[in-house]
Amino acid sequence: MAGAKHTIDTSFLTQLDRYAIPLSRRVTAVHTGGHQSTRTGAGIDIIDHRKYNPGDSLKRIDWNLYARTEKLYIRRFEEDKNLNMVILLDASSSMLFPDNSPNKFEYASTVAAGVSYIVMKHNDVYTIATFADNVDYTKAHKGRDDFLRTIDSLTRISVSGTTKLADCADSIYPRIRSKSMVLIISDFLDNPASVRNAVNRLSRHELVLIHIYDESEMILPETVDGTVKFIDSETGEEISFTVGPNFKKEYASEYSKHIAELEKIAYDFKIPYFRVSIINEPLDTVLKIIGEG
Repeated sequence: MAGAKHTIDTSFLTQLDRYAIPLSRRVTAVHTGGHQSTRTGAGIDIIDHRKYNPGDSLKRIDWNLYARTEKLYIRRFEEDKNLNMVILLDASSSMLFPDNSPNKFEYASTVAAGVSYIVMKHNDVYTIATFADNVDYTKAHKGRDDFLRTIDSLTRISVSGTTKLADCADSIYPRIRSKSMVLIISDFLDNPASVRNAVNRLSRHELVLIHIYDESEMILPETVDGTVKFIDSETGEEISFTVGPNFKKEYASEYSKHIAELEKIAYDFKIPYFRVSIINEPLDTVLKIIGEG
């Protein structure tokens, strides 16, 4: 797909205007921004809102917002905190699956754009680094003009090569000089040992794993039957198999084992791990990532 333009959905971005990126701990940065922590305090500035839950103080309900939306939201008063967001976006060949749009890369780029939009709206900085065989690490972005250039850049990225998360982490580690929030958005079709090494390397940051997949990757479709030639989308290697019920059962079992290994890595390092199908609405995915879904 080199040379072709990717389709990045930006239609939902304005629906994110009232949200902020919550942080479980202080993240230092070398700039001045408008992001706020999730450590609520007695400050006088309202940073954002969350849905009302039974037991919340009625004094904290934003009744003006209720009048406009007829929904109950709690005002959040929080400490000032700068945010440095780093998004590691998988641009390996396997992300071009499936052939129709959106493929995994387009969906992942749309999610990255949604998160970056929220960061931009709070006057903080973000970096989107694409990785495959090598890492393309750009300078930090801030402001609307940079954001528009980011979207344009995502539509033009050449997607190719293999997923090498451990090498990506080694390459990017010295580039992230301050404690940051790091999102890895990938299909994670990599050796679990490589994923574990990458997570360990970047574990000093507030790390989040976002696993993008297509439904047909989990269970082989009924139309796949008989002698079938499989082509590795990243290496181009061709292998022929006789596909029947037992093969499909074994395939599904191996896929489940891979997912279980990824979940264990997230559990061991106590980091969030989201599995997201590309049929999900990007808005819902972004809200889930920031804890509002």
